[in-house]
Formats: sequence, C-alpha cells, structure tokens
Amino acid sequence: MNSYNPYHWHHYLPEYAVLNDEPLSLDNVEAWLMRWSRLVAAMRESDAQLYRDLSEHTTDEAIVQRYEQWVEQGVPAWERGDQALKQKFLALRGYAPNEAMQKAWQHFATEAALFREENVEIHTAITKLTTTYERKAGDLEFVWEGQSLPIEEAQRLLESTDRGQRERAWRKVMAAYASQREEFNAIFLKLLAHRRQLAANADYSDYRAFRWDEVGRFDYSPDDCATFRDAILHEVVPVAAQLYAQLGEWLAVDALRPWDTAVDPGGDPMRPFEEVAQLEETCAHIFQQVDPDFGAQFTRMRDGDLDLASRPHKAPGGYCNGFPLSGRPYIFMNAVGTNRDVTTLLHEGGHAFHFVAALDQPYVWSQDAPMEFCEVASMGMELLAAPYLTQEKGGFYDQKDARRALVEKLRDIVSFLPYMAVVDGFQHWLYAEAPEHVSAADLDAKWAELWDAYLVGVDWSGLESEKASGWHRKWHIFGAPFYYVEYGLAQLGALQLWRNAQHDQSAAVRDYRNALALGGTRSLPELFVAANLRFAFDRGHLRELMAFVTEQLERHQRL
Repeated sequence: MNSYNPYHWHHYLPEYAVLNDEPLSLDNVEAWLMRWSRLVAAMRESDAQLYRDLSEHTTDEAIVQRYEQWVEQGVPAWERGDQALKQKFLALRGYAPNEAMQKAWQHFATEAALFREENVEIHTAITKLTTTYERKAGDLEFVWEGQSLPIEEAQRLLESTDRGQRERAWRKVMAAYASQREEFNAIFLKLLAHRRQLAANADYSDYRAFRWDEVGRFDYSPDDCATFRDAILHEVVPVAAQLYAQLGEWLAVDALRPWDTAVDPGGDPMRPFEEVAQLEETCAHIFQQVDPDFGAQFTRMRDGDLDLASRPHKAPGGYCNGFPLSGRPYIFMNAVGTNRDVTTLLHEGGHAFHFVAALDQPYVWSQDAPMEFCEVASMGMELLAAPYLTQEKGGFYDQKDARRALVEKLRDIVSFLPYMAVVDGFQHWLYAEAPEHVSAADLDAKWAELWDAYLVGVDWSGLESEKASGWHRKWHIFGAPFYYVEYGLAQLGALQLWRNAQHDQSAAVRDYRNALALGGTRSLPELFVAANLRFAFDRGHLRELMAFVTEQLERHQRL
C-alpha cells in the first residue's frame, strides 16, 4: 500500500484473499491483525474520500458514478472479505485478546453471527436509496427576493426579529420539502422493506433486534430507551414548555408558532462572522485555549480538511469523518453566518479531536469508540469552549452576546431532548411494532402523535401536514436507523462534563482527553467513568441535570 489511491480501491481487495489463505497461529496472529487493520484503514480511507466528493458535489455525474461503483462493487467485496477474516480469526484456538482487542473481539463475534450472503445485495440497495434521498434533499432550494437559495440559508431568516419574514421563510422551506413528499415517502417505504428483510434473513424477530446487534449496543437495551423517553417526558418536557411560554411572553405573541422558536428575544440576530475564514480563524483560537493540542490539530485541518460554507448542490447538514490511513480528520458543514454555525464547528471539532486522540490505539477497530461516547466528545466540546467565546478571550462576541449564545445553547439542549425522544420513539414503533403493510400516512400519524406528546408549547394548528411529515426532514431516519438516542445519552454526559468544568476547567479537559484516547477499548459506562461522568438516564438523573440547567439559565439571563 505504498501508493495508496482512494479511487483505485479495487487494487487492495486481493489482500483479503492473501490474508485468508495465510495459515494463522498464535505466533503470527499479531502481525496478521496489524496487516488486516491497515487494509481496513485503506478501505475506510476510500469510503471517506468518495463520500466527501459526493457531499461536496451532489450533481457531478462523474463523482456520482464513482461513488455508485464503490457502493455496488467495493463495499460488498469489503463486507465479504471482512466476514471471511472474522471467521478465521474467531476460530483461532487459544487466542486471548489483549486489552486493545477485547471490545473488537466482542464486535467481531456478533457481526460474524449476523452475516448473511443474501444481505450483501440488500445493503447495497439501502445505501443507494439513502444516497438518492441525500441528493434530493441537498438539491432543495427556495426563492427569496428573486434568488434561489439552499435550504440551509433559511436559518438566517428564521432568526429575524421580523415575524412576517420568519413565517414566509418557514413556509417556503416547508413547501420545498412538500414538493418531494411522494418521492421521500417512496424512498423510505423501500428502505423499510429492505431493513425488515435484513432481519428476517438473519433469523431475527424484527429489525430493531437485528440493528441492536449490528451497531453493537451491548450496554443498554430497548427497554432502557423507553426508560429514557419516560424520564424526558416527566422531567424535561415541563421545563421545555416553560421555556417556550417564556419565549412567547418575550415576543409578545398570543401563541408561539413554529417559525418563532429560533428567534432570540435578547436582540437582533447574532452574526458572529461574514466569511468562513473568520469562522475558522476564531474557532482555531478558541480550541487553542481549551487545549493547545486541539488548536494545533485544527490549524492543520485548515490546510484542505474543511469544507464549511453553504453553497448550491452541496449535501445538507454537517459531519466529521476520519481518514485513518493518513490520520486526517475532515469537517463538512453548511455555514451561513449564524451562532448555530459556531456551535456546529465546535461540535464537529470535538469529533475531530476524538478521532486524532484514538489514533494511538494499535488497531483500526480499537480506535472505534461507541457512538454514544463519540457524541460526548462533540457535545462536550461545545460547552468546554463556552468560556472562550468572548472577544476579550479572542472569541466572537462581546460579553452580552456571549451570554446570549450560552443561553441559546442551554435552551437548545432542553428543547432538543424531547425532539430526540420523538425521533427515537418513532423508530422503535416503526421497526418493532408497526404493521407489516404500514403506509406513509401511518408514519405521518405516529410522528404527529409523538410530536404532540413531547413537543409541548408550540402551536401547530393549521399546519398539521407540515407537522406530520417532519420525519422527512430528519436524515437519520433515512440514513442511520436508530442513530439518535446517542445524542440524548451524550447530552447528559456533556452536561455533567460542563458541570465539572464549573469547578475545575483544566481537570474537566484532562478527564475528557484521557477518555477520548481510550478509543473503543472500553465499554460505554467505563468511558463515562474515565471522563468522570455517570452513565444513567432515569428520572432522578434527568431531574438533577434539568435543575442544573435551569439554575445556569437563571444566572446568565439575569447578568
């Protein structure tokens, strides 16, 4: 692999056959594992580069064709090759995994048992459908004052103090999504059928049970998720409703409407930067103050590993991806000049630093932390960076706006948890309870039912269709089934991390860094402990954290 080329990934696939044919013994297993690990790193590097290309240029047909070839040929060959090597490795008698391989061994055993040859083709079909959704969602635009704008540009308008402007922008975004309603329904119902077939082929009772093992959720169960949603309903929803009522009073409106929830009553919308270069430079300084190593890592990323500005024909949203062969993290987002963009870059920066910290683990698999803790890394960074947002510390804001940014962040945390419960509850129903011939109308009805239960305080009267189709606007439902409770669990960890930092910022950062460096070598509860956090999600724990958030809100709103 001396001349690695991500677009020639097929050159590396024969190495799977070489590794599979090689006799394996206790004497050579460590060297064999290192070669396999490097091969997987090369394949992940290809996957990351091809997905980056597609994210940055959704309408470039050459890029689309190259990505589709990867999905149709490269990924299935990779999946089959890994399965053969997992079976060979697991069959080695007398092998005792070292500390770096213990969790990977557990994952290998589960994944090998899940594998079915007939599911390889289904995985390919699922990836292609998800890509179709991403391209269609990424191409959505709305017309504003004679100019076509990407959907992400609406965020600036939704923060306007002009309520009429906010409503017009919101309705234009909803109309853009409604124009693809039938397409999105059709895509998802096909995805649902494919996912159910995956589970049936692997002899699982339903897709939820299959997916639980597929993503390696060894530390909590579907029943625990129900406990978490119950705690949110009783301990967070009332707090969120109070905050919505407070916002309505501040805005002097009879009823808070969906287009009112992003506005800051503290003044005109915060515009922390005009150009992404300013966003990059200022965040580099903030990261430097959190920890000098973080600042240095982010500065290196500015040399080709960031794509931050919103533009047409670019995939929606934001993410951080890792290139494990070259050791480079990459951040993708759609910045338009808002405070939320600052939060997004801090968030993705946390992911990037986690990726770099875990690179010291010897195998590519031992670098893979549970996704719940990956989100602690990102959400925790949002809060660890809070003391450095002021201009006197080299940040974006004067003292007043820095307080506004923190208040906005805390309000977002409270309002997010009920939304997370809707997304999570929707998927548990969808994959474990929904009837065989469930329709798009049934999905709309369930989403609306959950929305009304958890999202209390905003008036959606006359907007029933927009409310019910809200699941169309959540990529994870299409592209990453059951990936959402991670954000909720991680938010509880991030709040505890910030609470620790109130007492000793340097100790909290040290605990954070130590936990990141463990990668995937510990269980989820053990990683929480390593960061000096508690892994819990019952009513009592959420009540305690909501009391802390409420106290902080009252304090900073008074200042």
